[in-house]
Amino acid sequence: MDCFDTAALAHFTKKGQFGETVAGGAPERKGSMVSESTSELAADIAELKDMLQRAQRPAVREELQRVLTKLEAEQLKAKSSEAAPAATSPKVAPATAQAAAPAVDVRPVGPWTEITTFALDLGGYNKPDVSIDLRLKGVEELPAESLTCDFKEDSFDLKIMGLDGKNHRFVRTNLEKDIVPAESSFRVKKNHVIITLRKVKGEYGYDSWVDLCAKGKRKPAASKSENPQDSIMSMMKDLYDEGDDNMKKIIGEAMYKARSGEKTDLKDPPKPSLDEMEL
Repeated sequence: MDCFDTAALAHFTKKGQFGETVAGGAPERKGSMVSESTSELAADIAELKDMLQRAQRPAVREELQRVLTKLEAEQLKAKSSEAAPAATSPKVAPATAQAAAPAVDVRPVGPWTEITTFALDLGGYNKPDVSIDLRLKGVEELPAESLTCDFKEDSFDLKIMGLDGKNHRFVRTNLEKDIVPAESSFRVKKNHVIITLRKVKGEYGYDSWVDLCAKGKRKPAASKSENPQDSIMSMMKDLYDEGDDNMKKIIGEAMYKARSGEKTDLKDPPKPSLDEMEL
């Protein structure tokens, strides 16, 4: 397992629900231990998220995401238990008292059913949005408060409560590029949920995406003070590295001309590949 101690991952996968026996120890105490358990869960979740950011192998990322989803569900349950008031003896209402307000229907949180299939539109060159289409039969019949989506600069988390008796979730971290959370949104159509991610607009237009999530650790964003020529050369280097043989030939010739200042009057001058050029 790349970059990780298997014992560290085992630490998270052995965690159980409150009141269950944890491997190698006595059953966890409830009641006064709820607050402490909530703090421990928060620390575990933070560490898992850090591990997920650094994970590169798909199988490792999938396992970390599964454990993270489980612990987040436990955290929500623990917070609900902590907020619940202690039971008290019912008071006898006076004869003139108004009718009691109807009880609030509180849905249980978790476990989550992960959504794994979706359609993706990366938007093409200089397009402002990335669109994700989730097909979920009957989703339009749910009340609006049953769907939430938390957008952050490099992630989003869609939660759908009570669809066909299950709680569904679609979460993606380590997005290939940063997004604008305040301008990102989702909407519900018949049998569909459409998530719209607003791209960051740079000096030369909107970012170009090649996938929804980055493969491995993302490259830092270019500084505004960076030389524009260096930025263009870096972008062409990335295109060269990811392109096919024909693309490499085209970019290699363009890079050669750029470096030679278009002074190419020689007959068939040697054109080094981009790998041989110092960038």
